[in-house]
Amino acid sequence: MLVDSHTHVYDIKKGYVLPQDIIPVVVGYSHGSNRKTVEAARQGGYPFALGIAPQTAIREDLQGLDDWIAFIKEAKPNAIGEVGLDYKWAKDGADVEKELLVFKRMIGLADEMGLPLVIHSRDRPAAESGKEGVPENAVDDVLGYLGGKRFVMHFFSGSAGQAQKAVAMGGYISMTHMRSKERRNVINTVPLDRLMVETDSPFVGRTPEAARDAVAYIAEVKGLEPQAVEKATADNARIFFGF
Repeated sequence: MLVDSHTHVYDIKKGYVLPQDIIPVVVGYSHGSNRKTVEAARQGGYPFALGIAPQTAIREDLQGLDDWIAFIKEAKPNAIGEVGLDYKWAKDGADVEKELLVFKRMIGLADEMGLPLVIHSRDRPAAESGKEGVPENAVDDVLGYLGGKRFVMHFFSGSAGQAQKAVAMGGYISMTHMRSKERRNVINTVPLDRLMVETDSPFVGRTPEAARDAVAYIAEVKGLEPQAVEKATADNARIFFGF
């Protein structure tokens, strides 16, 4: 079995049929998507993660945060996510503060429920230097809050050095099929027992089937058989999400 460790299947075009050899981990990022996540996961019998992402923290009125957290508690997910810090979408320091407030609440929720964290982190592009109060490096800032936590860096976009730091802290790195020199360096750096594959479908890969391309990419870079990568990444996801 192949595990797509991060997908939003409820947003895929209606009529899509998931192949029987792929297990999706269905992930939410807002209260609305969390509700859809629970429905899709229960219908399919899939593992799932619920959280309030930094983009949501910026975009939505946070007066409902306590109710959103209560829903997550009641739903009993496999993990809390996606959550984190995103400096690409933050417009100013006030946005960063809202992101951080929610991120800390999500970390506390994961601690309370004894669950791992699915981390979203995106740096501010260097070209967007005019954003007052918005730092550049979200990956390092996120890692600063994760000491002693169980976590996976979803759709990892940091450096090989940052990946090494995350793994040394006990974290996992999740890779998509998207290729770049830096991602190749990350794959070379991270041991297979700390890698997962994902599609972030339909936003990155169109469907969970793109996880096959992520497996092929890791196998190519590491000089391994795809079947070995498929099994190892599936085992890592099973252990991490507890299914």
